[in-house]
Amino acid sequence: MLEILNLDYEILSDKIINNFNLKVKPGKIVTLFGPSGCGKTTILRLISEIEIPKRGKIKNSFKKTSYLFQENRLLEWLSAYKNIALVAKNEAKILPMLQHVGLSQKDSLKYPDELSGGMRARVSFVRAMLSEPDLLLLDEPFSGLDTDMREILINLVLERVSKGMSVVLVTHDRFEAVKMSDEIYFLTQKGMGVKRILSLDINQHKRDNAYIQHIIDDGFNGEVYYD
Repeated sequence: MLEILNLDYEILSDKIINNFNLKVKPGKIVTLFGPSGCGKTTILRLISEIEIPKRGKIKNSFKKTSYLFQENRLLEWLSAYKNIALVAKNEAKILPMLQHVGLSQKDSLKYPDELSGGMRARVSFVRAMLSEPDLLLLDEPFSGLDTDMREILINLVLERVSKGMSVVLVTHDRFEAVKMSDEIYFLTQKGMGVKRILSLDINQHKRDNAYIQHIIDDGFNGEVYYD
């Protein structure tokens, strides 16, 4: 389980996160939904220990945590395949998963600068998934992808979640938030305050577009944010 208790974080006396609390149980998806600059990405960096909190505690009992950044973070001197092989627990899964997300064996041999932005994003996604984490941190993972590809990647995440993986998702997209989340934390502009938490009890695979639109209309109070 991941538990954040009374977390504070500041930069040069500017309070970025103030007394923030969060709990993520095994096999659950928790989404952070709020305006740009409110501290969502900072929370992911703190969970992954890239940053260190000033006060409070982060208790992460998951054995392995993977972080899918907004940027692809691929090593430019390695092919797409070798970027993934660096962390993949089972190399035999690399080509099948690349093909599942629309990338060919020929694409797997290309270097990052030979791939489009969307292709690099998919390679980064496959790399994160094939590291087989218990906790996956996703920072705007589907931005720039078309609707069909987004659906494919979402379903891959949900498949792993059904087997016990947990997710902390940062997104500005209301559809993604409702489609994927067990809980959505609505955040304030400053200090990472939690305005409210929306819990969704219906299984993700049973959430059709009508249900998703109903929750957006009824549960978001008109809140729309852009990156």
